Amino acid sequence: MPVEDKPLDPGDKAYRPAKTEVLIVHRQVRIGYKKSYGGMSPYIKGIMGGGDARLLYTVCENAGGHDRGGILRFQVPRADCPECYGRTRWEQLPDGARFYVNTLSTAVELAGISFMDQLPVTVAWISAVLPGPEGAELDTLTAGMVRVEDYTRLKKGDELRPVFRHSPRASASDAMWVLKGTPKEGWPEGYVQSKNYRV
Repeated sequence: MPVEDKPLDPGDKAYRPAKTEVLIVHRQVRIGYKKSYGGMSPYIKGIMGGGDARLLYTVCENAGGHDRGGILRFQVPRADCPECYGRTRWEQLPDGARFYVNTLSTAVELAGISFMDQLPVTVAWISAVLPGPEGAELDTLTAGMVRVEDYTRLKKGDELRPVFRHSPRASASDAMWVLKGTPKEGWPEGYVQSKNYRV
C-alpha cells in the first residue's frame, strides 16, 4: 500500500491550536482491494448502464411465508426474502413507475469517495409505486442521493426521476435523483437520462 507523507505548511490553520511545537503531515493513502456486491450484483450492474441503465427490484411471491401475507417487493432489492428466507425473483421497474419522496434525511451533507466530485449531496428516502390499476407500492424505501441544492426544495410527496452516471464506477452513486421534469442543465454533472426512464 503506497503511502506518501508531506509536511504541512507551517502557516496551515491545523497548527493554530497547538501549545507546543508539533509536526503535522498530509498523508495520502491509496488502497487497492476487491469488492463483491454478492446478491446485489444485478442491481449494481443495472444502474451502471448510463443511457441504458435499469432499476431492478426483487419479488417474493411466497405469500404464506410472510408475516402479513401477500407478495413482497423490495427496492433496494434483496436476493433473499427477509421474512420467509426464500430466493427472490428479479424484475425491472418500468418507466411508468412513480418515485416519490417518502421522507427526508436528517443528514444535510454526505461525503463518500464514490461521489466526491458531486459534493455536496444528501439522501431522500424514496418510495416506488408500480404502474397499473393496483398501483402496488414496493415494500422498502430506496435511499436516493440528491444534490443539496435540490434537497432544500424537496418536500414529502414530490415526484423524482433517476439519472445515471455516464461513466459508471460500480457504486450506488451511479444513480442519482432529480425532481420530475428537471431540464438537462439541472442534472448532476456527468449524469444522463436512461432510455428506460424519462425525466
